[in-house]
Amino acid sequence: MKISVIIPIHWMKNWQYFLTRCLSSIEQQTFTDYEIIVTKSGLMAENTNAGIKKATGEIIKILYLDDYLAHQDSLKNIAENFQDGWLATGCVHDYGDGKLKDPHLPKIEGITGSIALNTIGSPSVIAFENKDPLLFDENMGWLLDLDYYMRLVKRYRGLTILNSYDVVMGCGDHQVTNIMSEEDKRKEENYLKEKWKTPKFQ
Repeated sequence: MKISVIIPIHWMKNWQYFLTRCLSSIEQQTFTDYEIIVTKSGLMAENTNAGIKKATGEIIKILYLDDYLAHQDSLKNIAENFQDGWLATGCVHDYGDGKLKDPHLPKIEGITGSIALNTIGSPSVIAFENKDPLLFDENMGWLLDLDYYMRLVKRYRGLTILNSYDVVMGCGDHQVTNIMSEEDKRKEENYLKEKWKTPKFQ
């Protein structure tokens, strides 16, 4: 089962280092039936969608530029456990100090209901089938992952969760959550509320 690894890039601070780290983590994989699709097309949602549209594998794996695979069996774990349309793995966080911290396992609780929460994590933790794949909402940048997960849950009525830490999140001042203005964040929250008619959002 071939995996298409999509790496949407933009010229963030230290992008050369991040890209090299990301690609190196893929090259070290024991699972080798994959393709790498690197895209540079507009903002994050549009850029990611460009990669999705080019994918030829049965499974599409998102991997943001500043993130990377945690160990050599990360893709193998995804391929061997993939079922029911989409999958999320656990992750740890790299703050640039040489230590991996804050392990997180995804949960589907919170994605739907009266309170909307991103209990899954960054899109780098997910993989989904390349069968009429959903595209990211190009009106969004900060909350595009939450909106995407809500639509995936609606389509597949569930989520396969791997209780293993297969992805490392690169954290720092380059992240969207740290560079987007509070005003733009509120606008996006309001857009998501209106789109989903969510009574409460956190």
